[in-house]
Amino acid sequence: MTMCKNELNTKALELKKELETKNIYVCFNDSSFRDYLVKIDIKQKGIFKETLYLYYKPSKQTYSLKKQIKNTELDALVDSIWNKLNSFETYDLQSGIYEAFVDGSYINGITGFASVIYLGDTIKAELYGTIENTQFRQFGGELKSVIETLKWCKQNNVKEIRINYDYIGIEKFATGKWQAKNELSLEYVDFIRKIDIKIQWRYIRSHTGNIKNSRADMLAKKATTI
Repeated sequence: MTMCKNELNTKALELKKELETKNIYVCFNDSSFRDYLVKIDIKQKGIFKETLYLYYKPSKQTYSLKKQIKNTELDALVDSIWNKLNSFETYDLQSGIYEAFVDGSYINGITGFASVIYLGDTIKAELYGTIENTQFRQFGGELKSVIETLKWCKQNNVKEIRINYDYIGIEKFATGKWQAKNELSLEYVDFIRKIDIKIQWRYIRSHTGNIKNSRADMLAKKATTI
């Protein structure tokens, strides 16, 4: 019996329906399923030549999407549809609201941080580097990514930004739902309280196929190897 076939089939049908609203036609059948995976073929000009791989992780009840798409316009459109399906949509250019995708990493004793800042779908800045204090490992990188994002906003006269994160402490400490106790979290909370920028917070699970979130993850890891 194929593991998690029912969950995959339900999500694949949801994705198929959304894709077809944009005249993107796909196909999958019983032979397309493997344990925790379904392969979805995209038809272009009557030929199936692009492929999506939909994964399901039962321990976290999350889905992720990987693509083999050569057509860049189609690739971007599939990303947009996947984001909509999972409530990952970002503000458009006309809103004037910036988006930051932030992450931290700890590899081989080095703590990295990263933030990718967007206005609409345009990258306005990529901030990444390492921090000296590695005592708190990845936790330190997560908080540093927000601090550097807001410093950039201040320098560039950005009045409002939504910060997308995959570590819930980023928001919990900032809003006071979690009490800051160590030096690092206390410094973080103090910085957030003093900054005169309107901040929206949004949690996005890691490794769920959000390309913008994945880019921040990649840069945080890259920072630890430079």
